[in-house]
Amino acid sequence: MKLPDYLKCVEVKELLLKMGIEKIPELKPVEFIREIVKVQKVEVENPQLSFGKRLELEAVPLNQAQVTIGKDGTIEVNGLKACAYIKKQRQGIDHYRKTSEYRFHLCNCHTIEQMISGGRLSRYVSTTRSDGVFPVIDQSGYKVRELELKLELCTNCKRILADRGMLPSPFSLKEFFKRFQPEIPKTILKTEQVITSEAYSPDHQEVATRYKEAEKYKCQICRVDCSSSKGCLHLHHVDGNGQNNHHSNLRVLCADCHSKQFMHTHMEPNPEFAKQISLIKKMRKQQGIVGLL
Repeated sequence: MKLPDYLKCVEVKELLLKMGIEKIPELKPVEFIREIVKVQKVEVENPQLSFGKRLELEAVPLNQAQVTIGKDGTIEVNGLKACAYIKKQRQGIDHYRKTSEYRFHLCNCHTIEQMISGGRLSRYVSTTRSDGVFPVIDQSGYKVRELELKLELCTNCKRILADRGMLPSPFSLKEFFKRFQPEIPKTILKTEQVITSEAYSPDHQEVATRYKEAEKYKCQICRVDCSSSKGCLHLHHVDGNGQNNHHSNLRVLCADCHSKQFMHTHMEPNPEFAKQISLIKKMRKQQGIVGLL
């Protein structure tokens, strides 16, 4: 739409001069833009990698991680098999031999079951250190100090592992983790929202309404009637150019058929479009449109 040039009007010029305006700055062209939220999957570094390295180097408090029991009955911390033990130890420490009567756990044994049910996760830490030596806080004397002590595997855990054929002979944590630790993928697919801008012609809404009315609010592909839910019917630009409103470039499509067009895979994961697609499928069923339900 072309606006009239009011500077050619004598009355307007006189009014502007009285207002002290000798020249009107040139206005920038108006752009009609809508924001489109696209949901896409991107490949990112697997956060398990950095957590796995942390588990190897230090003792991570169990209440700071997601603790689950695997199908094989072993303890998993953020998806990784790990030892669980009490770090703050008040007794049973042999300073000469650098050992402790405390035990470390690998399975959902009776002790671990009690720990989980009693909400005592904060007492335990986890690690994948594989040399059998564990960092502990010695509270057995007058002076609290940090030590590295050798701990033995819990007897009940040992029995559970033996029953399931998961106890290396001779037992070593290094061999256990080598055999049974799941491989960590270096990358994972992450879903994220990307907001992009798409330009449309100034009369886009008017054109869309006109074309939808001409088609009696029916999708040109599946013929579902969207007159009761007009928002589920879209104006599709075949060449992807929202400025091109030539008749041959326009199609009236329901949300479901629209999402199946070339370069429109971003629509289906979008929550708003997903609702529209679900409603379209219900309307097809109600209208007896088979084969596209």
